[in-house]
Amino acid sequence: MTGRILAALLVLTLGLLAGALVPLGFALADQQRRDYRTDTLSLARTIASAAEDGVVDDKAAGGLDAVLAALRRQGRGGDALAATVVDDGGRAVVAGPAGLFTPGRAAPALAGDSQVSRIDGARLLAVVPVIGPNKVIGAVLLTRSTRRMDARVHDLWTRLTLVAAVAVAVAICLAVALARWVGRPLRRLEAAAEALGAGRLGARATPPKGPPEVRQLAERFNVMAARLETLIHDHRNVIADVTHQLRTPLAALRLRLELLAQESGPATADDFDGAQEELARLSRLVDGLLTVARVGNATTAPEQILVAEVLRERADAWRPVADERGVDLSVRAGDKTVALAGPGHLEQVLDNLIDNALTAGAGRLRLTAVSAGERVQIAVADDGPGMSEQAMKEAFRRFRTSRPDGIGLGLAIVNRLVISDGGQVQLATTHGGGLTVTVHLASALTRH
Repeated sequence: MTGRILAALLVLTLGLLAGALVPLGFALADQQRRDYRTDTLSLARTIASAAEDGVVDDKAAGGLDAVLAALRRQGRGGDALAATVVDDGGRAVVAGPAGLFTPGRAAPALAGDSQVSRIDGARLLAVVPVIGPNKVIGAVLLTRSTRRMDARVHDLWTRLTLVAAVAVAVAICLAVALARWVGRPLRRLEAAAEALGAGRLGARATPPKGPPEVRQLAERFNVMAARLETLIHDHRNVIADVTHQLRTPLAALRLRLELLAQESGPATADDFDGAQEELARLSRLVDGLLTVARVGNATTAPEQILVAEVLRERADAWRPVADERGVDLSVRAGDKTVALAGPGHLEQVLDNLIDNALTAGAGRLRLTAVSAGERVQIAVADDGPGMSEQAMKEAFRRFRTSRPDGIGLGLAIVNRLVISDGGQVQLATTHGGGLTVTVHLASALTRH
């Protein structure tokens, strides 16, 4: 938000400056040039007035002295004035710099017109007539350096640039102050939302003193948080009640079946064995459903997990089962790979994935973990029968399984656990056959 407010005010300020100062600068610069040209023309006319007697008196020495005196009186410091005075025949009365007089330059003045033009890029040329009794008797050609005029224009643009810079600086300060004023209650609300998402159900947003819209948002957030806390507590209580109510009768039923099986004859032994297998399957189903429910209501804050240690620990725990079934189980992970996950979540994910791979009849099982930017990729790859494309699309749905003895909750539990930690699960076919399950978790090294 700070960046957007800053950008908006800067664009507005720059637009106002461009719409006001730039035209003003050009207008003032043109006015400076016009004033300088007018002043130069006035100098030339003053010299023409002083040179009138010298031209009429046949270029007497007094006339020449009068012209030079006029140049000294009217000269400006640094203007580099130079003049040539000619009579109506083009003969020089006062000889100026070589090349200044040409018949073409003097022609407008001898015709009674006054003009100012720029020559050589750095000088102004003023041409004015010398008026005698009822006619034009000569012309004055005056050159004046434009250095002072250019310096004035440059100074004008410098001042306008400084004004613009001060305006932009003030706009930046105002934008930062405004953004902080507007964003402060939103940052507090963000901190409360992050705390709630991390599992602190009692987190609430302090009603801010900022804009009314933000105050209303904070109030609605607090109402939502209170309702969410109530729902989660109610769900947890229901789960605890269901756990007690289901497991107790299942345990009693298993015990009764075992006692009856011991007293039964060979004719009914197979029936009792089948009933016990179904009861065991029902127990696994109940345990799986309870696990899914717990994961769905999990609000524990993620913590830093050394992925390599967890992978090696779970591989060691499952190695006796893998050796018994002739499965080659290996681990490859960097010791510095650190992910963010809830307590015990990664262990439960790996247990479900390893169990699925061993049950599917894999001959080789690879556990790997690598850091990929802001994510940690944990892969469990086997060379078992794999899954079809359709089965992969439905793998995370409950009770979807391709095994006759499966209950279809293992990958659903994995998916819910990973999602609760802000991660993602992907399924793919292993190169050469089999299934690869890749778990993407946030990296603790790039989180902040």
